[in-house]
Amino acid sequence: MEAACHYGLVLELLSAIHEMQNGRELDDADARLVNTASIAALLARVERSERGIDTE
Repeated sequence: MEAACHYGLVLELLSAIHEMQNGRELDDADARLVNTASIAALLARVERSERGIDTE
């Protein structure tokens, strides 16, 4: 919730996911947003691993 309040992009992504979950097909802009978020997730996982954030 906090990230969605501070970053409009997070809110847009969450909204696209919500609408997708409710059966709406993504338009081109939402599809690009989800694709970009997918790539960003992979990069963020690598960065978090390199920083030791998710290691236990």
